[in-house]
Order: sequence, then C-alpha cells, then structure tokens
Amino acid sequence: MFDPATISLIKAAPPLSSLDLEELPRRFTNAFAEIVAARVRLRGLRDVEDRSEVLIALLDQMRRLAATQELLVATAPERSDRTAAAFVAGTAHQLCLMAEVVSESSEKRAPFIDAVRVSPEICSTLLFLIADSQSDAAELARRLTVVGENRSAEAQLIRAIGDLAAGRLESIIGGADGPRYERPSDQSGMGLAVDALLRRLHVGVVELARGLLSRPANGAKPGVVSRARKIFTEVIDLCIAPVDGIFDAGGASAISVFPGPLHVAKLLFALSGDLGAASLCRVPAPHGLDEDQWWGVVRRAASKRPYLWPNHRAALDQGYLTKGVSAAVSFPTGGGKSTLAELKIATSLLDGGKAVVLAPTLALVDQIASTLQRAFGDHSVIGDLDEEVDFSAVIELPEIIVTTPERCLMLQSLQPDAFKDVGLVMFDECHLLHPREADRSRRSIDSMLCLLNLTQLAPDADLLLISAMMQNAAEIAGWVADLTGRPCLPLDLAWKPTRQARGCVAYSEERIAELNELLQDNQAVATTVGVPAKVKSELNAAPLAFFCLRQTWETRKRSDYALMALLDEPIGFATGVNKWKKEWYLTPNGNKVAGTIAAAAAEDGLKTLIFVQSTVAAESTVRHFRELLPERRVSLTDAENVLRRLVEEEMGGPQYCYLKLDADGQVVGGAASHHAQLIKNERLLHESLFKRRDGISALFATSTLAQGMNLPSDIVLIAGDSRWDVDGDKMKQLDAHELLNAAGRAGRAGEGSQGFVLVVPSKIISIDDKKSNITSHWMTLQGIFSQSDQCLVIDDPLTELLDRIHSGVHEGNEEYLLSRLPVGYEEASDDPARVMIQRSFGAYRKRQAGKAEWIESRIASALARRAELSPKQDLTWLERVAASSGLSYDIVASLAEFLEAREEFPETSFGCMEMLFDWIENSPEWLLQLIRPNDVEGLFGGEYRRLKDDKKKGELALPKIKLLLGAWMSGKPLCDLERAIGTAESSIKTCETARHFAVRLAADLAFVAGLPARILAAKALAAGEEPSIPITFLTLSGVVRKGCASPELLANLIHLKGASRPAALAAFAQVQLHLRPGSAFESFENVRKRVRRAYRLSELDQL
Repeated sequence: MFDPATISLIKAAPPLSSLDLEELPRRFTNAFAEIVAARVRLRGLRDVEDRSEVLIALLDQMRRLAATQELLVATAPERSDRTAAAFVAGTAHQLCLMAEVVSESSEKRAPFIDAVRVSPEICSTLLFLIADSQSDAAELARRLTVVGENRSAEAQLIRAIGDLAAGRLESIIGGADGPRYERPSDQSGMGLAVDALLRRLHVGVVELARGLLSRPANGAKPGVVSRARKIFTEVIDLCIAPVDGIFDAGGASAISVFPGPLHVAKLLFALSGDLGAASLCRVPAPHGLDEDQWWGVVRRAASKRPYLWPNHRAALDQGYLTKGVSAAVSFPTGGGKSTLAELKIATSLLDGGKAVVLAPTLALVDQIASTLQRAFGDHSVIGDLDEEVDFSAVIELPEIIVTTPERCLMLQSLQPDAFKDVGLVMFDECHLLHPREADRSRRSIDSMLCLLNLTQLAPDADLLLISAMMQNAAEIAGWVADLTGRPCLPLDLAWKPTRQARGCVAYSEERIAELNELLQDNQAVATTVGVPAKVKSELNAAPLAFFCLRQTWETRKRSDYALMALLDEPIGFATGVNKWKKEWYLTPNGNKVAGTIAAAAAEDGLKTLIFVQSTVAAESTVRHFRELLPERRVSLTDAENVLRRLVEEEMGGPQYCYLKLDADGQVVGGAASHHAQLIKNERLLHESLFKRRDGISALFATSTLAQGMNLPSDIVLIAGDSRWDVDGDKMKQLDAHELLNAAGRAGRAGEGSQGFVLVVPSKIISIDDKKSNITSHWMTLQGIFSQSDQCLVIDDPLTELLDRIHSGVHEGNEEYLLSRLPVGYEEASDDPARVMIQRSFGAYRKRQAGKAEWIESRIASALARRAELSPKQDLTWLERVAASSGLSYDIVASLAEFLEAREEFPETSFGCMEMLFDWIENSPEWLLQLIRPNDVEGLFGGEYRRLKDDKKKGELALPKIKLLLGAWMSGKPLCDLERAIGTAESSIKTCETARHFAVRLAADLAFVAGLPARILAAKALAAGEEPSIPITFLTLSGVVRKGCASPELLANLIHLKGASRPAALAAFAQVQLHLRPGSAFESFENVRKRVRRAYRLSELDQL
C-alpha cells in the first residue's frame, strides 16, 4: 500500500539482525489490513477472547519494531538515517494504536509524560515530524487531547506537541505574556524536577513555533529556531547527571536520569533541525513580486497550513511559482495538489492577474470555491456566475472564478474580452479532456475547446493542469509549452501522504461449488423458470477479503497477498437465468454485500464511502443500510437544519426528500446518498453530514463523487467493477482510471492516512487457498489494479472527430465540433478555425511524430465540410454567433429570421418562452441540438430511446418539457412539477423526473432562452449601433435557469440570497404592492434597485 518513494524510505531504515527490510512494507500492509478486517468482523466487540492469534502476533512484532527503531533515533538524533528510522517507528506505533481498538477492553488512555515514561501517542507524533511526514503527525496529534483547562507543565507540553503536529502554531505561541503554569500536584523533589524540565521543554516548543512562523532574513535561518535547539540540548544535559559516592573510585559510575523528559527532549531536538525546511514561511517571493505582499500571503496561509510536503518543495525548487511557468501536475490522489494550486493562484493575484479555475462537476465547483474563499478572504471569489448577467453590460470577472468548462465556454462566447486580465487558468481533474467511448455529453470536446480559447483570449496566462490520473504529464507539459511559448513543468512525483490497502471480496471455492451443485440439483426437478425463494434462502457464504500487500497488484505471487475473514455471518447471493441455456447461476449481489460490510464497519465507528453504479442502486443500498441499523440516529447541526428546510421547501415536503428524518428531526439509519439527482442544497447537506466525525457513517455515491471530491472515509467499497451500457444493452467493464480514482478516495491526509479499499466484483470470485487457485475474473481486476493512480494516457477528443470528418462521417459530435470552430472576418473567415486545429493537442502530437500532412488534411476536410453546412453569407456576424454558441448556421439563421419577422415581442418571460417553443416546433429535430441529447433522454424511458428519428424524438419531448418549464418558472415545488406532467400521486415518490429537469434541463433551456438577446445584440453591433434589447430578453436566460416568472422575480431571488424558489415567491407577494413599474428597456440593475426599494418600503409599513 506504500508508494515507491515511501518503500525506499522504509528500506533505508537502520538494519537489524531479525528485521527483513525488503519484506517490511508488506508486513505493515498486512498488519493494517488485519486490523481493519478485525474491526469490521467484530463490529465493536472488545472481548479479548475474540482476538485472533494472527493479530496478537502482529501487535507483538509492531511493538518491538517501534521500540528498537525509536531507540535508534533517540540515542543518535543526528544520524543520517534518522528520517527512515523515525518513519518505521512511527508507522509501527500507529498500527499498534489502531489495533488497541480491537485488542484491549480497557478505557481510552490519556497521553502522558512522567519521570520515566512517555505515552506512544506522543512518541509516534514526534517521530512522524522527524520523518518529514507532517500529515501522519497531524493524524496522531488528534489523540493528544488534554481534558479541561489543565495548565500543568505536562498538559501544556502535550497540547503544544499536538498543535505543532497539527500546524496550529499560533495556538502554541499564545499571548505576549508567555505561558503560565499551575503548581505541580507532586511536590516531592522528583515531582518538582520533572515539572521544571517539562516547563523548559514547553518553552522550547514555543520558540520552535515562533521560528517556524517568522520571516526569513535574506534566506538565512532565523536565530529563534537555534534557540529552540539550545533549549532542547539544555534539557538533555539536565536530565542526565553523575551521582558521586555510590561506587568506589575507578570502578563503575552511577548516573541519575529522568528517562521520560530525556526521551521527549531528544526527539524534539531531532525534529527541530529539519522542520524549518518544511516551513511555508521559508518560501521566498517569486521573481517580480513585492516581497512584503508575498510575506503577507504566506504568513496568512501558514496560520492554517504551515508545512510544505516533500513533493511541494520539489515543485518549488523547479521554479513552479515563477511567472511565465506553467505546470502539468500528476500527483496521486491525496498528494496535496490544492496547496500548490493556492500558491500559484496567489502569485497570479499579486501580479495583478485574475484566475479561472475549471472543475468537472458542480459539486467540485462548490467545494473548490468554498476552499478558495477561505484561503483568499480579501479577494472576490465566485463559484460560477449566475445568468442574471446583463447582455448589454460588460461582464466583469471576479478575481477568482470557479466554473465548469461548459459554463466557461459560454462566457467566452458572450464576451471574450472579459478574459483579457486572466493571469492563471487552472483545470482541476483535467483528465476530463480525455474522450470517453460514446460520450454523448460532449464534455471532453467542450473542455478542450474551452482550454484552446482561453489560451488565445488570455495569451499571457499560465496554465495549471491537475489530475491524479494523468500518465502522460510530460507530453501534456510539452503541448502546453507549445501553446504558450513558455516553459511548462511536468510534475508527476508518485509520493503521497496517504496509503491504501487494496483488495477484493472473495469466497471459499468449496462453498461456491456446493452452491452451484445445489442450484443444478434443484433446477433438475424445478417447475419454475427462475430460482424459487426457498432455494434462494440457502444461497449464502461468508465473505473473505483478498488483499495485495503491495501498492499495486503487479505480481501473482501468493506471498504478495493475504486472505482474511471479513464477516463471520454469511451473506445471501442473488441469482440469474442464462438467456440462451436457461441455466440458473449465482450473482454476487454486490450492493447488498457492500451495504452489509459498511454497516458492520459503522458499528465500530468507521466511515465508509460506497461507490455504486447508478442513482437507483445508491438509494436502494441506503434503504438496505437503514434496515441493518434501524436504531441509529444522527442529529442535524443548525447549519444542516437550514439546508434541510431549503430542501423541503424546494421539493414540496419532507416526503419527497431522499434523506429520511424521524419525528425528532434526526437522520434515520446513519447513511445518505450522493449522485446527480440531488438538488444543490440536498447535496451540501449530505456532504456535511458525512464530513462530521459524529455524522452519518456511510455515503452511497455514484462515480460523480470520484471527480476530485474530498470527503473523509476510512473505507472505500466499490460495488461492482462494471456498469450497464445503454447503447450496447449489456454490462461493460469500468475503465481503469474510474476504479482507481474511486479507490483513491480512501484515507485523508491529517485525518486517516491509511485507507482500506475493497472491490465487490461484478462476478463472484472464489479462492482455494490450499491450492492457490482463484477465479479468472480476478485476473481482470489485477490488470486494472496492477497500475498506479497515474494510469490514464490523456488523449485529444478532437483527433478522432477530425479523422471521422476526413472519412466523410458527419454525425452529432462531428457536426457539433464544426459548429464550434471560430469564424473570422471577411476574407480571413477560416483563419481562426485553422489556428485552433493547429494548436490542438492532437496536432501537437502529429507534429512531434513528423506527420504534418495529417494536420493539413484534417484542416482542409473540416473547413470544406463547414462550408457545406453554412454557405458564405453577407451576414458574417450571424456565422460568428453560430460558432460562439456551438449551433449550426441553419438554426441560428432560422431564429434570426423568426425574430426579424416579429412586429413586436412578448412583454412577459412566459410569453418569450412560448414564442421560442413556437419556433422550435417548426423543426422539432433541432431540439436535440439546442439541448444536450442525453439530458432530454433522461426525462423518458425505453420508448424514447427506441426512436431513431430526431424529429420524432423532438415531437415526443417538447410537450413534456413545456409543461415542466411552465411549473418551474411559476415557482412551484418539484412535487408540483411531477403533477404538471400527470405523474400519479403514488408514483411521485422522490420526484425523479422533476429533479432531472431542475438539475440538468433548466440549464440547457437557459442557454436556449439566451439566444434571442445574443442575436439581437450581435446584429446591432454589426450595424454599428448600440444594442437596445427588452429587459425580458436580457434576463430570460437567468429567469429560466433560476425558475422565475419575470425579471422582478429574478431580482427578488437574488436579493433574498439563497432562498428557495417557493419561499422567494411567497416573500415577493408580500412586497409586490410597493414595487414601482419599470420600463421595457431598463437595465437589470434598475430592476434590482426597484426590488430593493420595495423591500425597504415594506419594512417601513411594518413599523
């Protein structure tokens, strides 16, 4: 479970006669897997009789290993291999502390330092700091809790060591008066002496913290760090003193020793010499930046995160922060990419540039925006821009905007000049660029186009591409350097502070053979097609965990794997009937197995993140978990109660929410879901509940959560290694990067660095341990898990599309790409498209391979096909609107003609949308170009999918979409959207259709709603006129997106900041009498002023 760099560190530990350093990483992994498996199996039991002999033996080995390596560090704190020895000792201590949960029935031990002893929690924390493993130290520091306001020297020293490890350096320094101590309870000579030594050590830790937060003087280490080392040296000397008169002269000598304080002093001395190198405050200002401003940035950051990890320092040493240097960062999951990102953003802000941060999902947009708002509180940080932007006004980007590539692409088409001040473009989870098979969402295409556009709109901006999955970081860096004309660093260090023990669920081959025989015997005499319930009840087996003792499953040596019991109780299998032979067979029942394991882990206080393959599976496994732990309850915090109220208002009542509460408002069962059907506040609520240590124990999620989300989990279960492929009408093996990305969610630096990953395979894996035989499906999994996290060679989604266009294939995505190619002016109308293709990643690869003819041939084919689709017109502005919107020229020209033919426009937002639907209904096949096809498909079942003609699909979809939109814009709760389309009361349940509309279709329709304003504005500007556009058109996109019925209601929703649509509508009714009428061509800012004034007048009325 250790990365190559950490394995090398472990093997560099001081050799001992009985210690096999080559084998040690595997022994550590085996110990960890045994401990977690025992915790799951025993479900919180603490009876010593339940301990396995294997676990007892492992604990004995780990204790002896910790003691010997720790002794080597303490006796020679400046030895060259102290880092390796400290890491080995700290890891052994850590495993012992984890094992105490299942091996001892005693009460929780409080940390202590007395005259002769030091508790292992303190030792392991200090050892990890010596080992340059600050995240492990921070995790152990959570155990260094001191009850109450104890001001004794011992308590304050323990608290300070915990704060030092956790990075709470300002808490150590305290006030200007310095520390004050209680009188020691032991007033004997021994007690007073120990108290004096601990006070002095505490002063040393305070000086060390002060030094770590101090500003370096011309690159030299400040003297305060040296003062800390002097204090520790002084205490070491004071702890050892000769005692005269005990033995005869010339014979043996007697020495007085205080072993406890002496040991702590030596460990502190060892870490104080190296910790300064990891201090964030030691990072000098990048060239060209004001040093005082830079110091302000790093000093503020150091108050929360004062240490840089080894991979951070390696990146900085390569010039990562230098202006004009881009980077492709491929650190593994949990490798601290966000710290590097924040430092790069800071350099851009101080240099006067803005930052655009791209993230693949709205959930990740929210998380990153929240993190950056905390990190850059003095700057404007916005998690996406709402659609209330006035098309006649200049869009002013905030200093930091976090958005999806699709949304950014739209902003680029609206006002490209808004990006001219951007100094940094960061793309988190940039493997989104990689094309997926049958990717009907066009996300990879939009991502690539977005990036290509940004590098032209902001040519001086640095690029920061981040992905734990990226295998070809060096190649990507070469392309970025080619794009920008400046250096780009490939940062692909494999080191990471978290570790995962990875395995799969397996079963006894003997038991599986028995069950198969049972099925055959019963089918021979059965009168039913399927397996009878009585037979099903007998189909069960106890699951086993088959773990690899290496980081990757690179070998097939039995000694590299461990097999251990996972649950003592058997779990039932499901069954299937072969389509052709009609034979009965066992299926793994993976979701139920995963839910049962998660429930067992929850009983021992372990948090589990379970990945399932669909929204339906997520909700069904949550219900199964509730059945297993029906008495479990979790209270909501005040903030969570607010989120719950908003969700209930939006849904129309608690009965339509996924999360079930009891009569006291507590969560029932201790589990929740996370998937694309959650509305925003619902998703935030579920995440908040899982993040809390005292919150829910299990989160059942679809793969959207694997896209970079940071949620703490001790265990990750992957329920199934395949998913249903709609197009192929069969199960399809998940890609390696999908499984590995999910596995990387286990463990979190500073909280639980060791993660436990189990795959519940989609096919039953049986094992005969005596013969070392295993089912062949395990070989499929081995092919995936034999790879590192950095397993995906990112490709260019445009390459295959250009090849297909060149071959004469012109389908959905090919036509979409052609419509997105930019259009120039007059005779040079093809130049921008030519340049875009030449700058693509695919073209870069071909140039590197010496295949320039490929580039020219693909450009020629693309331009020729585009010319066929949109013949040259005098109205070149219309072509540019088409290209910027990603629509075909025919669609945009048709809408422009439709608008031109109107003598007047509707005065209401509803009327404007009715007008647009009238236009679409003339050519219903265009619906699937105006709205993402898979988003429309989500409203329907198999009947829609079976239609092959786009026109028929559009005709079927339009009436339903119109009904949903009408209810949505009326501010009705989602349950009423279901009623609007005729859903029976008994079938409304959790409002699945309405949810899909709110989460996906509303944004698509907002794009359509914004087209008239774009066309009218472009037409006016082309004629040299100032655009004059009705306010209903200017705000129509935002009105549709937010679910409002008018510009005033949109302004009202913005004014109320975070209110639900139904609640905002109710509030508006109370102030509507005070709202002055506006004009048809007023600005949106004027609408907002009128609404604010109405609220002020209403408040005056209530006085």
